[in-house]
Amino acid sequence: MRHFRLIMTVLALVASRVFAQLQPGDLAVIAYNTDNPDSFAWVALRDVPANTAIHFTNSSVSNGWFRWGDHLGRSVTPGPLTWSYTNNLLAGTVVSWISGTQKQWSVGDMSGGVPTLSVDGDSLIAYTGSIVSNSAGTPPWYGDCRQATLLFALNFANAGWDNVRGGGPNTSYVPPGLSTNNGTAISVNNQDDGYYSGICTGAPTELLSAMMSPLNWTTSANIIDSAEWPGRFLVYWLRGTVISIR
Repeated sequence: MRHFRLIMTVLALVASRVFAQLQPGDLAVIAYNTDNPDSFAWVALRDVPANTAIHFTNSSVSNGWFRWGDHLGRSVTPGPLTWSYTNNLLAGTVVSWISGTQKQWSVGDMSGGVPTLSVDGDSLIAYTGSIVSNSAGTPPWYGDCRQATLLFALNFANAGWDNVRGGGPNTSYVPPGLSTNNGTAISVNNQDDGYYSGICTGAPTELLSAMMSPLNWTTSANIIDSAEWPGRFLVYWLRGTVISIR
């Protein structure tokens, strides 16, 4: 009977994670190339429910407001870049974006505009929900993220997050709701291209902690072949129990 109750408890926890709304730290950007063609990859650290829309933007942040014209509010190719998938995405799955001739995700469907990553410094911010134009802001800082759940942010190719002078096209404050203390806002070395090369097995908190260290990133001034990026992660949801392996 005890074993039966334990199994039912584990199954209930698995079900609750599969269908839960994504929260900060439930995914992480693990690779980027700013040298053409621009590309990046992210890993799901929790199961992502089918038909979830995850948005990615390189729009910078100043005092909690997004720079609207960078990528979010362009009229010709409207941002943000959006990923969706008709099936559940298992924790540990790596999803890559290559903006070459065919502009597509390795898994899932795309919509929205394509960010142009800058060799002079940039960031990638993942979120669900909506960032909208709000005239209460000060142009170009009128991207309002109160209707969005910011999930993760990676800063690269510059000196790092700048909460004093940041907010230009190539610098950014730490996005609101994210933090350098819990692995949801990460900055890597001042290089144009890079990927996470640390541990790929562990609980989400362990993996995010490892990603916080620039020593666990391989970076270069030249484009890095995406074949060198991590191909999968083994994500543990419960202490001592492997719940999802991809």
